[in-house]
Amino acid sequence: MFRFTVILVHVCIFLLAAIIGLGGKYNPASPEPDQSYVVWFSAIAIFNVLVIVSAFVQLRIRKIWLFLMTVIGLVVFLIYLLPHIVLYMESLF
Repeated sequence: MFRFTVILVHVCIFLLAAIIGLGGKYNPASPEPDQSYVVWFSAIAIFNVLVIVSAFVQLRIRKIWLFLMTVIGLVVFLIYLLPHIVLYMESLF
């Protein structure tokens, strides 16, 4: 049961990140003329690798409190920190 839960939750987070990443590219708002999506797609790809590594670690360790903290951390990172990191990186280029 724990294994199924870990895989299901990490697949949901992975798909959510992919949908958010594609939503930035295919939104109905008018795009900026010189906007590049390289930083955004790179950040989503790195985050998805982090989700996969987290799933393997969770399947290896099998601690419920660590699983909950990791899932909360991944969701907070995706929703709050990742857009700030992308905006900072885009301002550097």
